[in-house]
Amino acid sequence: PRSKNAGSLETKTASMSSWFERQVQLASLVATFPLHHIAASFGLTLTLFFAGGTRVRAGLAAYLAWAWLLDRSPGRGGYGWAWRFGLTRCLRRSSFWRWSSSYFPVEMKRTTELPAEEGPYIFVSHPHGIIGIAPSTNFGTDATNFDGLFPGVHVHLLGHSAILRVPFFRELVLFHGHGTVDRGCCLRLLGKGHSIALAPGGAKESLECSPGTMRLILKNRKGFAKLALRTGATLVPVLSFGENEVYSTVQFPHGSFGRRIQDVLQARLGFALPLFCGRGWCPLLPRRHRVSTVVGAPLRPSGKGVGVEPTTEEVDNLHTQYCHALQKLFYEHRE
Repeated sequence: PRSKNAGSLETKTASMSSWFERQVQLASLVATFPLHHIAASFGLTLTLFFAGGTRVRAGLAAYLAWAWLLDRSPGRGGYGWAWRFGLTRCLRRSSFWRWSSSYFPVEMKRTTELPAEEGPYIFVSHPHGIIGIAPSTNFGTDATNFDGLFPGVHVHLLGHSAILRVPFFRELVLFHGHGTVDRGCCLRLLGKGHSIALAPGGAKESLECSPGTMRLILKNRKGFAKLALRTGATLVPVLSFGENEVYSTVQFPHGSFGRRIQDVLQARLGFALPLFCGRGWCPLLPRRHRVSTVVGAPLRPSGKGVGVEPTTEEVDNLHTQYCHALQKLFYEHRE
């Protein structure tokens, strides 16, 4: 018979193993968390400008001029050469992303297969959340096994151009195949047969983020439907449960002074400034909470053909179909 001491030793060993695993997850999240990278990037830029000499400042000015005025990579979905030589795929499959995603954890499941030959696809992700943990994890990396679930589908996560203007941080996201969500970039990537992922709620939807709710900015966001009709790409609804639970937020009522300030800043800057708090000892870090992403069935447009501008009626009809499909996905998979 086993002794009590042996059982106690196994329990302590398992407990220590679990504690160590959680610390690895936390360290990986801290190392890969985008808000930390953005803050560090601005800090490095300011340090080089104020503490650097003439040559350093000249080099910084040349870099910023190239990044903001000359480099066209954000409109092409990242560095093309990095995709061709496999560097982007290697970075997306990094163990750091798997460890940091297991902190919550983030998981993704499909409801049907999406054959690569029937693409390209437009993955429309909801909700945006405070910083978009689910879309950045599921489509910006391979942490949740996107390549295994959808073999042969090359996806680019697209976001606001302001993110691609952050010095030094922009290189990190470009190496991962990210790009801007403007019309030109979308048409270019879909025209090449590559799929894209976007969050139509955008910065404005982050102001509606609150635990226990899922309020979407979708009624007048019809650009993705028009894009699908224009290119013949297939729409794929994506819903993430738990995205709004990782941060507590302060919600200002519509029309209040605080909300008007947030709306003005969002309109001027291109991104919102919600008031949020994650972990008590570090408010920027999100809380541990499972984020479960469900990829719905594809919705194929039936327009006039590729390259033909759709009518308003066609866009409205496809948008309505998409909203119904999204509602069905919510009611079938809500916890």
